[in-house]
Amino acid sequence: MVKIKIMLSRGKIFLLATLSLGILMMGAWLIAQQKQQYEIKKAIIYQDIYPIISESDLYCSFLIWDKKEKPDLKIIGAEREYERVLFNNDDIVYLNKGKAEGLQPGQLFLILEFERKLGNYGYLVHKRGRARVIHLSEHGATARIEKACSQVMLGFYLVPFEEKEGLAGKDLGYNVPPYKTPGPKGEVIYLYIDFNQIGKGHWALINLGQSDGLKVGDQLIVYREPVKGAPLQIIGNVLVIDVQQHTSTIKVLSCRDAIRIGDFIQFRPQAGQ
Repeated sequence: MVKIKIMLSRGKIFLLATLSLGILMMGAWLIAQQKQQYEIKKAIIYQDIYPIISESDLYCSFLIWDKKEKPDLKIIGAEREYERVLFNNDDIVYLNKGKAEGLQPGQLFLILEFERKLGNYGYLVHKRGRARVIHLSEHGATARIEKACSQVMLGFYLVPFEEKEGLAGKDLGYNVPPYKTPGPKGEVIYLYIDFNQIGKGHWALINLGQSDGLKVGDQLIVYREPVKGAPLQIIGNVLVIDVQQHTSTIKVLSCRDAIRIGDFIQFRPQAGQ
């Protein structure tokens, strides 16, 4: 009898242990399922969010130089300049200012190429890379080219490098009502490397800027007005990546047709409009 009772007790203990283990495993499974569902929901919410302003957008695009004077620091020479006229990463260049003008070892500059004047807006300027000061004399400096976006030449200008943050976000698209919105209206005044038309991912200049309330990260609508007073032809959605007083650099996020010089720009409609 004693042996039977002991065996029954052990059986109960084993059964209880098995049930407890099963409950724990079920609980762990439920927690794992809930976590998986949460991750799936999070992925759905954030699947369209990506870096919409990249390092290339910030430091390799172009802008309008609307200041009265050009920078006073420029590249005046380079190692092996007798052999070639184009320079790239790790090449050594010589600057026209030095210790007496306030330059410091390790100082980083943005390299700018000034092109033609663009109407009355100012000079069209391309960002061509960076140059870091490595040696100084009283009125001169030696610098090394870093992260070149394109070939660098003698005569290019330099301005102090300013670190900027990229931006992650979502393309808001161009599925908006085909009507004008309140606020300033502008137009496209220049396309990337003088293309006749551009599409997704390309840069352009518009004649709206800080004075119109624009800031980096704003998304704007591109449209045409084939018939005055009729609904607009919505073309695309663009992103402001650099802003000056009266002009801005934009990147095309999405479009239904190629974007051309003269296409109109307006603010996106606000909720409820």
